[in-house]
Amino acid sequence: MQRLLLMVRKDLLRQVRSPMGILFALSFPIVFTALLALTFGSGSQPRIPKVKLLVEDLDDSFLSGALVSATGSEQMAEYFDVEQVGSEGRERLENNEASALWRIPEGFQQDVLEGKPVEFELIRNPAQSILPEIAEQGLTVLTEVLSAAARVFREPMDDLRPMLDNDAAPSATQVANLAVTIYETIDGVEALLAPPAITLDPVQLTDEEGETQASGNPSTSLIFLIVLPGISVWGLFLVGDMAMRDILTEVRQGTLRRQLSGPVPAGQLVVGKALFTATLSLISLVLLAAIGWIVGGQNVDLAGFVVLSLALILAITGYASVVYGGANTERQGATISGVLLLVFAFLGGAFIQIDNLPASVQRVSPLSPFYWGTTGYQKLIRDDGGLLDVLPNAGVLALLGVVLLTTGALLLQRKVRRGAA
Repeated sequence: MQRLLLMVRKDLLRQVRSPMGILFALSFPIVFTALLALTFGSGSQPRIPKVKLLVEDLDDSFLSGALVSATGSEQMAEYFDVEQVGSEGRERLENNEASALWRIPEGFQQDVLEGKPVEFELIRNPAQSILPEIAEQGLTVLTEVLSAAARVFREPMDDLRPMLDNDAAPSATQVANLAVTIYETIDGVEALLAPPAITLDPVQLTDEEGETQASGNPSTSLIFLIVLPGISVWGLFLVGDMAMRDILTEVRQGTLRRQLSGPVPAGQLVVGKALFTATLSLISLVLLAAIGWIVGGQNVDLAGFVVLSLALILAITGYASVVYGGANTERQGATISGVLLLVFAFLGGAFIQIDNLPASVQRVSPLSPFYWGTTGYQKLIRDDGGLLDVLPNAGVLALLGVVLLTTGALLLQRKVRRGAA
């Protein structure tokens, strides 16, 4: 036993002298999770840039002026920064001072009153992509609304046209007749407009104490805790991969032959590498758990965490032993392992939550060891589960680890003997 501990100590010291690979594997889950949490967990809605829209009114009439005024309403101001311009609008658009230029054609009022087709002109800024598209979609909706209104209020506009054409003020009789016509038109379509056929009733959730929950995005710490388990499982498998890869590195460098020239049998050396891999993975797991606890500040069931973590370490060690026991070279093992880890990560919910994966992928997710590790930690963190809740996950990981480690040990023992020769 003392000899095994000395072998593990020797490998740990070698790893300390060259720590960059392990530091990357440990830092990636933290940095990746922190970026996601800071991006989506600020507690406020993301800032959407306003669309700078220039409006050139070539008609300069009562109706066109009313339309331009409507674009400056409170609802429009939330998404659009509208500015009325003259003939310099095209030049300003070319200078990238706006996203789009909307031109109201000359004769707009007359054509609308006479029921003639009207065509707006929208010039998009070619230097931008998303904001001009938003401007086009918004004005398309506005055009559809104006077109429908022009058809519905056709009769009132026929009565309004003589008043606008006449320079004199309309008589009281004309105004009264127009008001009656508008009222009758609205009354005729009221059944289609009010009340709406479909409505949305927003409901504010309350907690157990009856207090209203705060609206907005989830907190940064909550998102950190939700995302961290899956990314951490991937990072731990990466750490185990690099630790077990060390045995092929020693074969290539010739140091393995020197070790076997002494009283160290091949089987004992393989056990020492497995203990080194498990120890390094366990140290990494403790560090990631400590960082998660400091940031998230959430306590979990200690017994469930310990049992699940030990089973995961066993599965990581078994996986790495099979990969490098079956690989012919160090580079081949690293390539095969990299592909497998990416596949396992996708299937097991390391980068994308299991619930958000397609149904076809969810059906095969249990084939990935990442699935049992990620869902196990989520039960402890997200669902406040205990030892009994994670026992199925720990059982599958432990069984998988025993089978893989037994197979991998046999393969590695044969490889060690071949390397010594």
